Amino acid sequence: MGFNRPSKIQEMALPMMLAHPPQNLIAQSQSGTGKTAAFVLAMLSRVNALELFPQCLCLAPTYELALQTGRVVEQMGKFCVDVQVMYAIRGNRIPRGTDITKQIIIGTPGTVLDWCFKLKLIDLTKIRVFVLDEADVMIDTQGFSDHSIRIQRIIWLMVTKETADNFQLPSLTLELYRDIMETPHSFLLPSQGTWSI
Repeated sequence: MGFNRPSKIQEMALPMMLAHPPQNLIAQSQSGTGKTAAFVLAMLSRVNALELFPQCLCLAPTYELALQTGRVVEQMGKFCVDVQVMYAIRGNRIPRGTDITKQIIIGTPGTVLDWCFKLKLIDLTKIRVFVLDEADVMIDTQGFSDHSIRIQRIIWLMVTKETADNFQLPSLTLELYRDIMETPHSFLLPSQGTWSI
């Protein structure tokens, strides 16, 4: 991957994301500083490869970003035997009743909502890590905001503290997520940059 040492955001965020018990986290830093690698490591660390159902869910605002994030998961996870990624994006049509055995789902909000509620492909009670990437972009984009918040709130309501391993909630407004999440930790490096939750 070309990492010699962690970036500042990774240095601050990774101990929290990998801790037991897990912590909620809202992080902001400029593009190219390693946020994606940080939350991908968190997802990979929480997956049980022997359990063949979705355990990690990552929402991205665009098809392209979902694919880009998925490539990072695949590259960083190549030594995680039997951990697989599936894309909940436009064009990836899955028949109702399909048994999804891949542990990490990367997708866009509209398609993920369809997979969860119309097609009933993802059991949100089994999600251990929820990542909302570039949440600041999503909250400013009509439609994405409602979809993202709906998915996050449903996960939060359905999963009890005892079964929730980790929730990474990036870039929506801090006030919005503080209403939903219990004591999130926030890292803002610097004031400009995208958010990851």
